[in-house]
Order: sequence, then structure tokens, then C-alpha cells
Amino acid sequence: MDKWVCELSSNLPMDVDREFIEYVRRVVIDWYRVYGDRDLPWRGTSDPWSVLVATILLRVTARSRVVNVYSGLLAKYHNPSSLAYARIGDVEELVKPIGLHRVRAKQLVELAKAIIEEYNGQIPCSRSELIKLPGIGDYAASVILLRVCKQPEPLLDTNTLRVYERLFNYKLKKRNPYRDKGLMNILEDLIPRDPLEAYEFNLGVMDLGSKVC
Repeated sequence: MDKWVCELSSNLPMDVDREFIEYVRRVVIDWYRVYGDRDLPWRGTSDPWSVLVATILLRVTARSRVVNVYSGLLAKYHNPSSLAYARIGDVEELVKPIGLHRVRAKQLVELAKAIIEEYNGQIPCSRSELIKLPGIGDYAASVILLRVCKQPEPLLDTNTLRVYERLFNYKLKKRNPYRDKGLMNILEDLIPRDPLEAYEFNLGVMDLGSKVC
């Protein structure tokens, strides 16, 4: 079953029916529950700050390298207020093992300050507000909306796009997939409405793209 999603016919019609949609959802969620990387620490939390920190640390970095840095950073700076006025050099030392430490440290401190000064320490549940935060783009905003705010959003990265392009024989028409109306229309039907299933489905597609496709 592992390669089922990756090896579907490239002639699959765009107007797939509801039965097919439900089948894809079930297969991907079931696969994730058995083979997905469910033990990654940031996948088990819905704490907004912990989720945001993970999105910054995981950029262009292997998951296995991030685990210890993630845990160590949150042990010292467990909320935005604890990091907002930290010494940038101290933050750099903590994130140095995964590279880009100056960029990441600056983003983290600026992000923490913005949350404290502009949102009274509360992370917003609005895409338009989220992407105003330093270092937060559409993907990170979608992670927050999906995991923290319980909104059924798609997560679009290299791995998930690889699966969707094969599954639906679809080629992106926009550089930013979140601005690709055709793709978003497909995913609006595909992403489960139930918040937990939506989360598991997205992570399942992501892990399929990484491990199998």
C-alpha cells in the first residue's frame, strides 16, 4: 500500500467523485497512523508558541537534526515573553547545531517581540494577521491554523506538492502554491473537515512524499 498514492494513473480525471475523495482520505490517514513520524515532539503539541518555533527550526533542515535543538530551546524559552528580550547570542548558541543560526535566532527573537508587543502574547488565528509576524509565511500560518486553531487547512511543501501533482495530474500555475486557485479548489474538497483528521491527513501526505514518493 505504501506506493499506492505515488503510482496512480497520470490520466486521473480532475473531477474525481466523492467516493474517491473519501478513499484517499482513509488510506492516507490509516497509513500515517502506522508508518508516519508521529513521535516527533512538535507533532504532539498544540501549544501555539511550540508550533511556531518548530516551523522556523525545520526550514531547510532534516527533522532528525531539529529534535534536540527544539527541545533545548523550548526548555529555556517556553513562551514568547521568555524569548522576546533574550540575548541574541544566547539564542544563536542554542540553534547553532542546525545551521543558519544567526538568521533563525533573529527571526525567533523578532517573532517573540511582535507577539508580545502587538498581540499581547496571544498568537492570532487569522492568516492575514499571522503572515504579518516576522518570519511567518503561508506555510507556517497554515500550520498554526490547522494545529492550533483547528481549521482544516492544507499544508503545502515540497513533499505534499509532489504527492498532489501525481495524484491529480496537476501542474502548479503559480510559484506560491497557496495562490494557485486550481490546486486550492481541489484541496478544499480533499482536506477532511474534522480537525484531527485534517491534521493527520496533512502529515500523512507529507510523510508519504518524504518516505515513499
